[in-house]
Amino acid sequence: MYRLLVAVFISLLIFSASASASASAAATSSAEKITVDKVTHQSVSTQGKNVAATAVKRYQPEGETGKVFVTERQKTRSSSDYQRWKRHLPFWPRKGVLICELSLFIAIGIFVGQILEVSGSMRLLSVLTLPLTGLGKIKREAGPAFLMAFQSGAVANSMLVTQRDVGSLNNRELYTSIYVVSALSLFAHLPTFVVPIGIAFGWEATIALFAVRFLAITLQIVITLLLSRYVVARFFPSLSATQSTLQQETTARKVRERSRGFWTTVWLRSQKTLRRLLIYLIPSYLCMALLEYHGFFTWLGETMPGLFSFYFLPAESVAIIPAQALSLYNGVIAAANFIDAGQITTHQAVIVILFGSMVTAPVRTLRHALPTYIAILGARPGAFMAISAQFIRMLFLLVCTLLLMLYW
Repeated sequence: MYRLLVAVFISLLIFSASASASASAAATSSAEKITVDKVTHQSVSTQGKNVAATAVKRYQPEGETGKVFVTERQKTRSSSDYQRWKRHLPFWPRKGVLICELSLFIAIGIFVGQILEVSGSMRLLSVLTLPLTGLGKIKREAGPAFLMAFQSGAVANSMLVTQRDVGSLNNRELYTSIYVVSALSLFAHLPTFVVPIGIAFGWEATIALFAVRFLAITLQIVITLLLSRYVVARFFPSLSATQSTLQQETTARKVRERSRGFWTTVWLRSQKTLRRLLIYLIPSYLCMALLEYHGFFTWLGETMPGLFSFYFLPAESVAIIPAQALSLYNGVIAAANFIDAGQITTHQAVIVILFGSMVTAPVRTLRHALPTYIAILGARPGAFMAISAQFIRMLFLLVCTLLLMLYW
């Protein structure tokens, strides 16, 4: 199983790295379009390093661009009374509420998957996702999870694992589908990411941001499915025998379950995945909470930008990217302040924000995603899938951002 995971990851890594290398070589030749002159770069770089060396702060808008962004952000950000109540809870009570929510969502995904399977509705819904399942040669039982990914990645992944546990999917189909769900879930966040920034920075920025994010997600999905079908399936032929065995066991199980009631069958088919949920979720979530409580993720988010040197970016990036360690929108406000001060252009701000999201977003996402992956998949495969999904996402975003630098 772990050889399979490594094969999927390495195949995606080789493709992304080769594409990134070629795009980077071309982007270097056009670096003059995005860097400031030598004297300005050195003076601002020194100033930016002093900013980065101090504790990262929350920025306030100082000009028109930043104020427009904050206004649009408030319009798109909806918050219920329940959400506001959670934000005002002390740290540990809030984490207790969040782990109960997460357990509930994963359990719902497990039961929804089995209800669809036992009721026979699975194949009806899977018609909508036939282009994806057909491209990766994945059984149609994965289709409803792809639809659920637009609402909740945790629920979608729990549906997939339940199908694997009852023999409807094999390991290749499961892990490929989880990579696809990880990418599909990003589509749901595009409006909240693109619209406020685009309105504040202009229509060109809107098109550029949307194009880069949309292309990166689409390429990730298509290439993941193709590599799984033609590379992983070819070099791991033993999976076919495993698949045949699972299908035989599934057929025998369905015959035995015909005599039981509908809800009894749903419950019996969900037990294995629910047990794994209880075993792994609480310890892994508690570990992440302890690290957060002691400031590990804050330190990691502030340290990560300093490990990367983007020499082709404007010198102001050494202040903007660390600001994104707190949140994406904090980095956008910092960039907007530089735009209003006339120190960088809108084009440069968009490029810096995209590179900053590659460095800082994986840390924030991993903090929330790792307990979910471990609870659903188990310790080792869950940790591997959580980390590799973030790394692959970053590589595809890097390729598309370098392409944007060439043509914009």
